[in-house]
Amino acid sequence: MSLAKKLLVATALAASVGLSLASPAAAYITCNRAGDCWHTDERVHFPGVTLSFHDDKWRDEHRSDRHYSWHDPDNDHDWHHGYWDHGTWHSG
Repeated sequence: MSLAKKLLVATALAASVGLSLASPAAAYITCNRAGDCWHTDERVHFPGVTLSFHDDKWRDEHRSDRHYSWHDPDNDHDWHHGYWDHGTWHSG
């Protein structure tokens, strides 16, 4: 086997191993019992607050449901340190 062919095989093998070890980025739609929903990148938890977590497909299916209030990300609401409840932001 030629050196070029060996390098090509080694590169392909290394790339496939690297891809299999890489974890995909997680994104969640987080909702509380009052129907407030917002985007998070991880499953956040706050004492005394019950949250449910969904994927983008769930959001697409429920985007027009009247029960849910959708809160878009902005600079005033850091989902790492707070949550929505009945339309009001609470710093956690």
